[in-house]
Amino acid sequence: MVKCPKCGNEVIAPVKTWTVSPRRPAEGAAKLMGIFECPSCKARFRTAVKLEEKAEETVSIKNMVERIKVIKGELMQTLKNLREKIKTLETERANLMVEIEKLKKAAESRVSALESEVNMLREEVKSLRELLGYTEEKEK
Repeated sequence: MVKCPKCGNEVIAPVKTWTVSPRRPAEGAAKLMGIFECPSCKARFRTAVKLEEKAEETVSIKNMVERIKVIKGELMQTLKNLREKIKTLETERANLMVEIEKLKKAAESRVSALESEVNMLREEVKSLRELLGYTEEKEK
């Protein structure tokens, strides 16, 4: 077992191991190196592994299965969150479309009111000109 340099918890098995040969034969025997992942803080670190601490294949596979289960759980949670966000956005989109339609109707009613008011003012100007005896030829 090795200790995590970040939190101090003991890590049982490495995620991956490999053998490092010495550069010169006089330096000693080959060393077994390993990459470890702390189960509590998820920190990854490398360290030398004593030969008696070499992880068996079943322990490595067991760790991989556990990691796959954790990843699957995270993916399922992400999928759930994305579906909720999509549903929320679709609802918001529908509400915005309804609001846009209401604003269009309000704008159209204002336009028609202004058009009728402008037409009434034109008629009033025309009747006032007739009343006062102005003709369009004199104004120009």
